[in-house]
Amino acid sequence: MYKTIRTLRIGLALICMGVPTVALIVGYSAIFSRMQSLVSLIAGSTACLVFWLAVSLVYGRLYCSTVCPLGTAMDGVSLLGRLVERRSRDYRYRQPSTKVRITFFTIAIVLILCGGAVLPTLLDPFTAYARTVEALIARPVHLLGIGADIEAVCFSLTSTALGAAYALFVVVFAWRHGRRLCNTACPAGSLLGLASRRAIFHFDINTDKCINCGECERVCKSGCIDLCSHTIDTTRCVVCFDCTAICPNDAITYRSGRHRLSMPMLQTTAGSRNAEADCSADLQKKITEKE
Repeated sequence: MYKTIRTLRIGLALICMGVPTVALIVGYSAIFSRMQSLVSLIAGSTACLVFWLAVSLVYGRLYCSTVCPLGTAMDGVSLLGRLVERRSRDYRYRQPSTKVRITFFTIAIVLILCGGAVLPTLLDPFTAYARTVEALIARPVHLLGIGADIEAVCFSLTSTALGAAYALFVVVFAWRHGRRLCNTACPAGSLLGLASRRAIFHFDINTDKCINCGECERVCKSGCIDLCSHTIDTTRCVVCFDCTAICPNDAITYRSGRHRLSMPMLQTTAGSRNAEADCSADLQKKITEKE
């Protein structure tokens, strides 16, 4: 079932990236801009933002996995990176960059409240994606079609260079680190992550079924699955269903509530300070043996 859900999500994400991309090229992108979370807040409208916050409170960060075109593009880059470099590009659990997230989010909100929109629009995923598409595709195609003058061509070359630089930065970062950019610098991701902290539906690890094979952690591009504690950080999870689709024992489910153990687990004693390090070492050993 989860493999089918993942396939449908990927198809929807590709549509949500492809349609706005075509609209940006032909010049009809306004309607898609109004559908975005942070863009609507910058424009002075809170309806769309409230909608996506409500969705995140119920289902988690579906916006990031399906509607955000930049996120979908990053997923494609990270997938290509893993295919090219094989298991050397497997992901691992990372501690959340809470201070960095708070810093970028605070700066963006303060600037929006003060009337500044330069930095927020640079950090907003849809606006950044739109500017890149316009700079690399739409404007060059348009100029070639109308036979522009020298000044217009120079302006186009400058914007194209800036767009290419930004695209290169995103590609390199996504190639190596998956969705880490979404979970550090993106204010929209931070805001929706805050709402999804207590999402009604979320991914849950059934420790009665989990065999600690590490497959889910290996494919988690958000680096939010901690197999040592068998927890998933819902503030960073983008609800991509990659973990559920690859789990060999159906130990991860998307559900409300938490799984209750059929047999209580032993609690870590105060003297076992190296328990987490030992767990990580054991997991790494298992993965190495499999390779």
